[in-house]
Amino acid sequence: MDKNTASYKRMDKTILNAFIEISQQIPFENITVQKIADVAYISRYTFYVHFHDKYEVAERIQDELYREFTQFIQKQIPAIHAATATAEEHWQMMDIAILRFSQKHIGWTQSIWKIHTETIDFSKRIKTFLADNYKSRFPDHENLDLEAMLYANMAMTLTEHYIGKIHTPNMNQTITSSYIYAFLYAIGIHEEHLLKKEYNHFMQLIYPETSLSS
Repeated sequence: MDKNTASYKRMDKTILNAFIEISQQIPFENITVQKIADVAYISRYTFYVHFHDKYEVAERIQDELYREFTQFIQKQIPAIHAATATAEEHWQMMDIAILRFSQKHIGWTQSIWKIHTETIDFSKRIKTFLADNYKSRFPDHENLDLEAMLYANMAMTLTEHYIGKIHTPNMNQTITSSYIYAFLYAIGIHEEHLLKKEYNHFMQLIYPETSLSS
């Protein structure tokens, strides 16, 4: 069968969409070819004409989503680099770009995010991409590997938290606030009054136009 025909590609898309629909309802391990076929209104035979098994379906979604993600971010990077001078500013703009992509492809992202097999691990691929991008942006930092790993992990946690949630106009400041509190606690500032004092200091450095109470 010619895989380049419009009808073949449409059926591919139908099967992918069926998988996405099911994966938002039940765990990956409970998904079967029969369930995918039922949702797609096709026979098992038709499914096997297009895919070997559910793993190949998930891999296709992962590969297409990753390609879309890297293309999207690569388009954003020149503007991000031109507009930012510090690692902190770079983080903020990159985080927002990641969240925008995740929301734009919400169904695909939700369907593939929690699948972790030898060949399917979308979040790990994204994490590696982000770490490599960070390293290319700040190659002279002394603790570059550690910084890149910390940033990539924070970005992944942020994305997982916001997937499927409504984005607010002050999201950028909310993200920054969360980063600062987590950072201060991680370096040993645990007393509430000291934590608040240092938090206000950092927020005023980043948002000097904002009046914060001590």
